[in-house]
Formats: sequence, structure tokens, C-alpha cells
Amino acid sequence: MTRVVIVDDSHLARLELKAQIEELGGLDVVGEAPDIIEAKVIIEQEQPDLLLLDINMPSGSGFDLLAQLTYVPHVIFVTAHDDFAVKSFEVNALDYLLKPVTQARLAVAIEKYKKLQAPLEIDSRFFIKDGQRCFFIALEEVQAFEAMGNYTRLHTENGAVSVYRTLANIAERLPKEPFFRANRSWLFNINNIAELEQESGGTLEVRLQNNLQIALSRNQTTAFKQRYKL
Repeated sequence: MTRVVIVDDSHLARLELKAQIEELGGLDVVGEAPDIIEAKVIIEQEQPDLLLLDINMPSGSGFDLLAQLTYVPHVIFVTAHDDFAVKSFEVNALDYLLKPVTQARLAVAIEKYKKLQAPLEIDSRFFIKDGQRCFFIALEEVQAFEAMGNYTRLHTENGAVSVYRTLANIAERLPKEPFFRANRSWLFNINNIAELEQESGGTLEVRLQNNLQIALSRNQTTAFKQRYKL
């Protein structure tokens, strides 16, 4: 069941969205808020999968809310204004719905979320927006993933770029091979290991082909040795 929080200063708008969500099925509204102050508390407590978020609210904008969160769910903006569509995708919003929202249009947005939950394949691609550039990176090109709060930095042979997704969200969708969790902040592609060294404390450190060095935690050193029979 997908857990949803609705944030909109209009009580009627929240009621309409709740009714539409119930019709779609497979979604559970675990909280709603009329402003970003209350929304922040609910989101941090409930940690929903999906956030239906208005933009213009008396207490601050939807973008203000996202900037304050330590846990950021997937976002679908629901607004009466079309001025912020471009900005919404800069924060990796799944969709941008204009009020009044039809059931069919909401269903399309929810389907985008469901597709994002499907397991990644080695030839899956990440959409990257870096300044004015937009491009794709294939999963097999990623040598390591680095946690950067609400962002994840993708390290490749040619440099690094960031996506507005947490490492935890990416990690749960990765294939078991060839990726390995080094510690809380790093995941790396074992196919890109150039050198493996054992530190004085018994832990391992890998150097990847792009010369990135990553230290494995003690627990993950043990897991790595067991998985690869070292």
C-alpha cells in the first residue's frame, strides 16, 4: 500500500483529492496538512511514499517545504498555477497537475510513481538535469553512489552528477549484483574495482577505476568477504 500525505491550504481541495485517491485504490492517505509548518511535522513522522503538494500557500510555498525536509518523499505538485512547472522538475517532481484535477489525470501521475518503484535493471537509465543540460546516465556507467542528504551523487568515469533522490530510495531498487553497500554513505559497482586493500584495523578499502577510494565499514567488510569468498 502506497502511503500518501496531502498538503493544500484548501480544505475542499484536500477532500476532493482524498476521494479520488480512494477511487484509485492501493493508496492510503496517512496525513494531510493546510500549511507547510504542519506538513513538515507530519511528513517527518509518517515518512510517506508520496506527497501531493500545493505550491502557493499562506505559510510558504511547496518549494519552501521541500527545502526544509530531512526526509523527502516522491512529489506530485497539485496547483491552480502553471507558472512553476519548470521549477517543479528541477526538484525532480513526478508530475505537475493543474486544478481542477480529473481522476484520469491523477491516475496517470500515480502510474508514474508505480513505474519508479519497479526494480532497476543494469541497462536502466537515470534522467539527469545539470544546470541547463538534460541527459541520461545508464546504471552500468555508475561506478559509485554517494549519499548527499536528499540528493544522491552518481560517480562515473567522466565525473559526478547529482539526482534529487535519496540513496536509500535508489538502493532498494538496485539489482543485487554488481552493486555493494560499503557503508551508510556509499554504494559501489564491484565491476569497477581497480584495487582492494586491507586496512590495519581489518577493514577493506576499494579504489575504483575512476580513482575514487571508498572505505567499507567493519560489518560490510565481513559481508563483502563472505559474499565473494575472500
